Amino acid sequence: MPRPSRRDEVRATAARIFREQGYLAATMDLIADEVGLNKGTLYHYYPAKSAILNELLSEQVDATLEVLARVPLTGSGLDRMRFFVREQVALVATKHDELVVFFQEVPWIDQRLPEEQARSIRQRIYRYEEFVKSLLAEGTRTGEFRPLSPSTILYSIIGLLAYLPSWYRRPATAGTDARLIDEVTEFVINGIRAVEPPAATSAAPAGSGRAAAAAAPRRQRVNG
Repeated sequence: MPRPSRRDEVRATAARIFREQGYLAATMDLIADEVGLNKGTLYHYYPAKSAILNELLSEQVDATLEVLARVPLTGSGLDRMRFFVREQVALVATKHDELVVFFQEVPWIDQRLPEEQARSIRQRIYRYEEFVKSLLAEGTRTGEFRPLSPSTILYSIIGLLAYLPSWYRRPATAGTDARLIDEVTEFVINGIRAVEPPAATSAAPAGSGRAAAAAAPRRQRVNG
């Protein structure tokens, strides 16, 4: 009977070590020791440390692209944006080491990964960014969003999501935290929602009628 694969355990352990020590300081020897495998078995799962990193980064990008694929094609800009943010928060709320490693190492993928792998990740990140910016631009065009730069909002949202695993720790087995999802989503939406001006009214300020009535007898006495 074949032995069960420990590939997932290797990847999860590597993600933790990459987060704690940084990619450059981590070694295959250290990963093998932490998992309790000999190097030969470890190399059977992953031929190089960069192969682990590429898989970790690719998984995060692909999971995010799956979120984009579920965004409704029709509906108001606010509703579509709210759906997107909710799904993103729900995704990252159960990611810890993997997401931290993603944002920690993505700026250096040209130095960390083979050229083809780095280019593939950049292309998928570009697809994500262009989708979100187009969603924001459309909401601004229809007047649903404040006239803010789509790039500014995009990277602000990314920064919020990137930092979430640093302070919010919830086991993946515990499921999603509905309150967290609601609060972060509404925080983002309220930040970009167009502010509706107060309805115009011809009513006089409160108390002005009483003041005018009180002044009338005095004017009459003066005139008399």
